[in-house]
Amino acid sequence: MGVNLVINKLIAYTEKENKYFYTEFDKNVNIIYGKNTSGKSTVFQLLLYTFGINDNNDYLKEIIDEEVIVRVDCQIVKDNKTEHVIFVREDETLCIKREGSPPIKFNGINANNSYEHIKLKKYMHKLFNFSLMLENKDGYNLAPIEAMFLPYYISQSVGWVYLRKAFSSFEFYRNFKNDYLDYYLGIESIIDREKKQKLEQQLKNKEDEIKFYINLEKNNEEFQVTKLVDEKFTELAKGYLTSHSDNQKLLIEKEEKLISKCNELSYYQERQSLLRKISRDHKKQDPIDGVCPTCDKELSFSIASSYKYLQEKNDTKKEIENCKTKIKSISSEINSLKKDIDRRKKQKLEEYEILKKYKRYNLSFDNWLENKANIHLIYNLHQKLGELTTEKEGIVDDLKGYKTEEEVENLRKSKSREFEKIFLSYLDELGVKQLQEDRYKSLYKISAFPSQGVELHKTVLAYNFAFNKVIEKTNEIHRFPFMLDAIFKEDIEQSNKDAIVEFISKNKPRDTQIILSIAEIKEFENKINEYNKNYFNQNAKLICIGEGIRERSFLSKYDGSIDYYLEETFNIIY
Repeated sequence: MGVNLVINKLIAYTEKENKYFYTEFDKNVNIIYGKNTSGKSTVFQLLLYTFGINDNNDYLKEIIDEEVIVRVDCQIVKDNKTEHVIFVREDETLCIKREGSPPIKFNGINANNSYEHIKLKKYMHKLFNFSLMLENKDGYNLAPIEAMFLPYYISQSVGWVYLRKAFSSFEFYRNFKNDYLDYYLGIESIIDREKKQKLEQQLKNKEDEIKFYINLEKNNEEFQVTKLVDEKFTELAKGYLTSHSDNQKLLIEKEEKLISKCNELSYYQERQSLLRKISRDHKKQDPIDGVCPTCDKELSFSIASSYKYLQEKNDTKKEIENCKTKIKSISSEINSLKKDIDRRKKQKLEEYEILKKYKRYNLSFDNWLENKANIHLIYNLHQKLGELTTEKEGIVDDLKGYKTEEEVENLRKSKSREFEKIFLSYLDELGVKQLQEDRYKSLYKISAFPSQGVELHKTVLAYNFAFNKVIEKTNEIHRFPFMLDAIFKEDIEQSNKDAIVEFISKNKPRDTQIILSIAEIKEFENKINEYNKNYFNQNAKLICIGEGIRERSFLSKYDGSIDYYLEETFNIIY
């Protein structure tokens, strides 16, 4: 059994606007409802955002610009053990708090190719036992975080029309569809297992031999000293000494700069923390409706005190913004300095050991002979490396031409038949006309469907539920909440809406949460409660956005109801 993710809470808070959103999720069925444009899709987008996905950042721009802090509380079930994990994101910073451990912070994750986002991706792969590799221009690399959610998320914007397009980051991968399907269906892309494994083992042996000889020359101090004292390596010796001296000077400068920057970062972090506390306390001293922080008596009102209050409030905001900018800039400098210092220290230690021997080397006839013998060994070593490299390239060429696909194709056909059987039964259940051509039924051939409108909507629904059903049986595949944003199109008549909800209630995954959203319209104000009663036995968690009547109303005025969670959140991220 793979890792199972259960989402418990979603919290969004903007100190800048003093607004918030808070909801809890049920471990089974959750229905998000409200008017069109009320903010239902924002729930899904913020969940993904808090797990480090940047694909929807343009849609979330209005909320992100309000400096929102988003927190997701969840449970991760792995090896029959349940762990409570908290994800907190503020713009470019993501913190992950696991039970019994201090928070892990990733700064600068807004770009998917940034150093910190790549670190986050590796961490998420390990956390969820996710091992999909995808091929781009640089070869095979870890799949993006979006690939973890792709089978479990149907987006409102394109998810009900196009397959595997809920995220935009997969367009640049070669052979994406096959690699993606093979992974989730548990199919290894090994064609003739025994022959290919034999070639792979031969390749590994050659690589190990090459590595051995390279390390022998690199790490053998006698060989390095030989190069320095031999007349044929005079220029190398001069360069070696110059490099060591220059590296030492730069290392000292970098270490001094790092100490300075760390002190500067600590100062701004402490200042930011203090300013936030001042800001929260200052809100209670509003001369219009504030109270004295000491005796709780109402403050007397005057124009002067009101002006002073607003001036102090603005000054504090500006200082907090300045601190955030400084922290971001200094953190980036510190990361670069640390990497450079580590590299230079390693280089310094390696060079120093060789230089010690070089300085002590008293050239005599005996060690001159020994030196010449070492030179001969170095030349033989280079010749051996050349032979091994040629043999390795031959094996790599053999592997490239290894194109028999019988075994993989048989496995794919078997899984496709399993999918097709479920898919066609779901289409029948939804009252969709049966598809005739193989390219619309065979899992590895499907790219789009010939229908449109309501028929297309129900066909895509059947496809995603059938695929979810098939991968449920794959060993070691992670299981995430099944998230369906906007299960109704605006032009769907009521009988089809009822059929869709009934279908979902009957075929929802047995081992994961399901989170779906529905736009409630005025003519059918009580339909959500009817759906819950008729199809979910009143067990679905109903989550209303904008009280069912307001548009663009995801965030509402903060009422002080979640002070404990906010304080805990501030402690995690700051």
